Amino acid sequence: MTSIATFFTSLIAEAIGLPADAFDRYFDANQQHKLKIVKYPECTIEAADPDAENLSDPKRVALRQGVGPHKDSMLTSYLLQASGQRGLQAQNQAGQWIDATPIPGTLVVAIGQGLEAMTAGVCASTTHRVLSPLKGSGPRFSVPFFQGVSYDARFEEMDVPTDVRVLREELRRAQGGRKDDVEFTFQKGRWGHLGEATLANRVRSHPDVGERWVSGSFLILRTDLSLCFFNFKMTKEDD
Repeated sequence: MTSIATFFTSLIAEAIGLPADAFDRYFDANQQHKLKIVKYPECTIEAADPDAENLSDPKRVALRQGVGPHKDSMLTSYLLQASGQRGLQAQNQAGQWIDATPIPGTLVVAIGQGLEAMTAGVCASTTHRVLSPLKGSGPRFSVPFFQGVSYDARFEEMDVPTDVRVLREELRRAQGGRKDDVEFTFQKGRWGHLGEATLANRVRSHPDVGERWVSGSFLILRTDLSLCFFNFKMTKEDD
């Protein structure tokens, strides 16, 4: 998967007018990545319920929630949908949720916030969520692979050609802007390193985990563009 991810990001670089090795400087010599196996248990809504797929009611969406709307942190991520149930959805430019129906032998690729930040928005990060399977349909399994970058890497925009940036802005205007349920948090000037932005993104997605493992003022989030500071202190109880 490391080779696939590296090759794919080299294709992204070439597609936006950069050298194939443009992203290499963001990787450590022995770069760590993350792969996990995820099980989504059935929710309490019966598959036979005629309104089972009606997601216009926020309460029903909450009952179906496997993972809430979010953006991944780094460059790219790759998902193997190991079972046949639908569940993964991506949000399009108009704000609509689109099913990523499982297709055997394929991977779903998502763009992370790090890549959007580095390319000045040319590569837009993918907002997505996961709905838990309906009762009676069995658990859903997936295997995501998250491409890592050096946590010490600083925010540096790539030299994306002007014509590519202009094309992106023209497309955005033609589509009436982007409607997004998730805030873009990897803003230049707000964080010193990619590692800081990644931690903040994780705490936003999993606040209960942050509170459990990091005590005190573990994160100071500011609404302006000043630097945010982290104060980590593991408690003896949590060791």
